[in-house]
Amino acid sequence: MLLKYIHAFKDIIYPPLCFACERKIQEGYLCPECQDKVEYLFPPLCRLCSRPLSYKNSYLCSGCIGKKSPFKRVISITAYKEPMTKLLHLFKYKNYDYLGRFLSHLMIQHIERIGLDLSCYQAIIPVPLHPFRRKERGYNQTELLAKQIANHFQIPLRNDIIYQKKDKTSQTKLKKEQREKAMQGVFIAKESLKGKNIVLIDDILTTGSTLKECALTLKKRNTKDIIAITLSKTLS
Repeated sequence: MLLKYIHAFKDIIYPPLCFACERKIQEGYLCPECQDKVEYLFPPLCRLCSRPLSYKNSYLCSGCIGKKSPFKRVISITAYKEPMTKLLHLFKYKNYDYLGRFLSHLMIQHIERIGLDLSCYQAIIPVPLHPFRRKERGYNQTELLAKQIANHFQIPLRNDIIYQKKDKTSQTKLKKEQREKAMQGVFIAKESLKGKNIVLIDDILTTGSTLKECALTLKKRNTKDIIAITLSKTLS
């Protein structure tokens, strides 16, 4: 009973605010207006980069046609724009690790909404962080997302297979070709995955260099099919 009054008093002194616009809210992390601004990505989407397509009978965008890919499919859940940019910044860099449950719920809801069947996949693998970055941040945000997704779909979470063996520098100012070159040799897989279908989880899809290098590393361990699911995707 005392705890109930403490929480009530706390809400009076520090009322919950929307994480995106800072309006007062009753519960959750986003006000109804900001919740409505979350742009979910619905088909038709490019199967290899999740970019929206102009024609419903298309499967690949112009940038992916003719290119080899280690993925069977790449699915991004939302467009990387407000309020997702604010939420992801807090989640990744400001120690708001508890947002992982909310953000993974957005992913799970949309996976079910679009009818994506994950029953034939044997493992969910989060894109790893270098040990130094993980220690500095205190957690791997992608692993937090992957854990909730794995629990919901009852697929084993394997965060012990692929490792980041060297720290990658910031890639925000690098072109796609430069990013791909910088990512070469970053990851290592320490276990055979022969014949297994894998779901690879990441937070943001920009050029796809990190995801691609992870998938290529897993392919060297004889995985069968790999799909990637990301929370957000940059569309510009």
